[in-house]
Amino acid sequence: MAKMRIVINCGPCEAYIGLCLESVKAQTYSDWHAYVTIDPCGDDTYGQALRCRQGEARITIERNAARQYPLRNVINAINRSGAGPEDVIVILDGDDWFRTDEALGIIANTYQRFDCWMTYGSWLSNMVGRNGRRDGLWPAYPEGTTDFRNTRWLATAVRTWKRWLWDRIDDRDLRDDTGEYFHVSEDQVIMLPLLEMSGTARAKHIAEALMVYNKATPYSTGLTMAEEIGRNARLLERRPPYGRLESVAGRLC
Repeated sequence: MAKMRIVINCGPCEAYIGLCLESVKAQTYSDWHAYVTIDPCGDDTYGQALRCRQGEARITIERNAARQYPLRNVINAINRSGAGPEDVIVILDGDDWFRTDEALGIIANTYQRFDCWMTYGSWLSNMVGRNGRRDGLWPAYPEGTTDFRNTRWLATAVRTWKRWLWDRIDDRDLRDDTGEYFHVSEDQVIMLPLLEMSGTARAKHIAEALMVYNKATPYSTGLTMAEEIGRNARLLERRPPYGRLESVAGRLC
């Protein structure tokens, strides 16, 4: 079964990082390590994370001296994790948390059952919407989808992928037109190349909601960085797609 490398990004989330880390520690699937990165945002996220980590050697915590933003934190965390080619990278924000203690086990079973290279899925909001439901149940991409940049975005959390697939993303495609790593939209920046290389045959949708998505926080980038998100979406649409991989050996279709 796969080794799980959980990458946890933290902005200002002192009220939620305890829930996040407790949900990780509660997982029944035991072959995991978590790499927490905390950007300095003027709150006590770091202190809360240290307190919750006590007694759990599988959680490592790093605090940045200056704000790096999620994408660069993902890059750095994967590098310091020492993940092997077949290890699975699992992305979880510090203000969200696993909905079930079987989440990692479900992900591991999906990789084993379907021999996939990446997964995406569904979540439940921690707030009830106007429709009276906790939104977050998303469908899979239609079988055979190839134009992921100009179709409805469905590659939502929990997002996971094999390390070897990640290593095939060109570093230049993780940067905006100024040459800097994207500050926001990291989900699309990462997942679009992975989806294009995998195709729907190797990108598996997990229908069960594995995560609680925190819509109560006032620090959501959808609220604070909406204009930049829009610019990034237009930029990513214009970039050339990756070719689909026929096999792990890397032959292109």
